[in-house]
Amino acid sequence: MLLLLARHGNTFDKGDKVVWVGARTDLPLTAKGREQAQVLGEALAPFVPQIKRIIAGPLLRTREQADIAADKAGMKVSVEIDQRLREIDYGLWEAKSSGEIEALGGGAELDAWNKAGEWPRQPGWTPAPEAIAANVAELARECATGLGEDDAALLVTSNGILKFFLKLVPGAFEDMAARGALKVATGHCCALRHGPRGWEVLFWDRAPQEIALE
Repeated sequence: MLLLLARHGNTFDKGDKVVWVGARTDLPLTAKGREQAQVLGEALAPFVPQIKRIIAGPLLRTREQADIAADKAGMKVSVEIDQRLREIDYGLWEAKSSGEIEALGGGAELDAWNKAGEWPRQPGWTPAPEAIAANVAELARECATGLGEDDAALLVTSNGILKFFLKLVPGAFEDMAARGALKVATGHCCALRHGPRGWEVLFWDRAPQEIALE
């Protein structure tokens, strides 16, 4: 069973002030973001027969990404909305730029989160990482047990949540963190496969045009 993971497209235009947007900031996709969603749909079109579920987080940017991609690919299944894919609430970092966070003394924690996925000691970050990991594991298990061996599910969420899917594979999160490779770029995709030995990572942070599901 294949688990396709997609990050939503751009929510900032060129020249916009780029800030941290989490669970409390419900931005739509920009024109570029909608274009990225269409590119995702084009890339997934050959695999439509395999995709039996499409699940998106509740925020507008993830719902739009899923809807546009599904329509472009010609998928017949409806997009499900699941709160377990809602982005992290970034507490005091919400709506601040990285420069503003650094100016407040959060530079080291910001760097550790971005590069190694280390949970900051900032107030207001919710849910707890253990809860996110449990939500991700539960959702992945539902997909694995409810779908056939040759089926696939497409999950659309945000960067903060995506990295927790690596925790399904023993050692994968730690390996990617050591290489500073946890981040998934806007509009990019990842894939995990479930088999008799559990989950394995097929690829991480790949442009849709580079998707290979062999």
